[in-house]
Amino acid sequence: MKQINVQQLRSLRLLALARDDRAVAELNSRISNSPDYLVEELMNRHGWAAHEALCAVQQLQEEALRSTSDQQTAA
Repeated sequence: MKQINVQQLRSLRLLALARDDRAVAELNSRISNSPDYLVEELMNRHGWAAHEALCAVQQLQEEALRSTSDQQTAA
């Protein structure tokens, strides 16, 4: 059986929490859908190549996660 990594484990925990908490479910849905819209916007309206748009959005997500994590650690 293949072992899951920490990121996959956190994702599974978030999905489990979202099943029980409507507010978490709504936020998770909004966050999950937003990157697709941003990638589509960059490609269709601004002429970015798909790989450039995907990489840029991924970088933004990583920075947002780091920032959130840093804020939680500081609190």
